[in-house]
Amino acid sequence: MDDRIPVRFAAPRPGGPPPGVALVVDETALAPRGNPLVERLAPERPAHGATCPCCGGWASLAAALHALFLRRATGAAPWFDRVEVRSARADAAALDDPLVATRFRLEAG
Repeated sequence: MDDRIPVRFAAPRPGGPPPGVALVVDETALAPRGNPLVERLAPERPAHGATCPCCGGWASLAAALHALFLRRATGAAPWFDRVEVRSARADAAALDDPLVATRFRLEAG
């Protein structure tokens, strides 16, 4: 059994999270502000030439998933069983990050 949190990609649409689901949305999305189950993607920063790992940082999706996980683990957010990503610019490759991959998995189907 895989105990990691499933992540599903969906088309951007307005509205809050369904029960038991955390949302990752674009920074300008129509979603409730201040809701601990909603994490906004950071604006993309232009890379500078050859980006080393320390300067490149995390993909914005990886950082958003990490923030959601920390809120869930510390009790700052209600428990959630899934994450829905409502962003056209989020890339599933962020789930390949070693830290993210230990906590999250791409939802089958």
